[in-house]
Amino acid sequence: PALNAALGNVFTLVAAGNRTIAVPTNPTDGQKIVIIHYASGGADRTLALNTGAFGFRFGTDITGLTATTNAKKDYIGCIFNGVDSKWDVVAYAKGY
Repeated sequence: PALNAALGNVFTLVAAGNRTIAVPTNPTDGQKIVIIHYASGGADRTLALNTGAFGFRFGTDITGLTATTNAKKDYIGCIFNGVDSKWDVVAYAKGY
């Protein structure tokens, strides 16, 4: 799925399959977004974040995402770093 950062700061993805989030368009420096990933369809679901140009990057505390448990929500918090042209993944909470 594609995200347009100009349209808001909270994006919900109900996933009945494994997905990859495309690079969000129209970011602004310092913008914060939250991606809510809900696993549906009777199985755990994986979510990958595109790490290409203007994509996502992980630090040393959060190094990647794990499968979202069926019928649960995971929250991923990101901040756009305009200098490096990357969405830094700064928060990750699972199992809601």
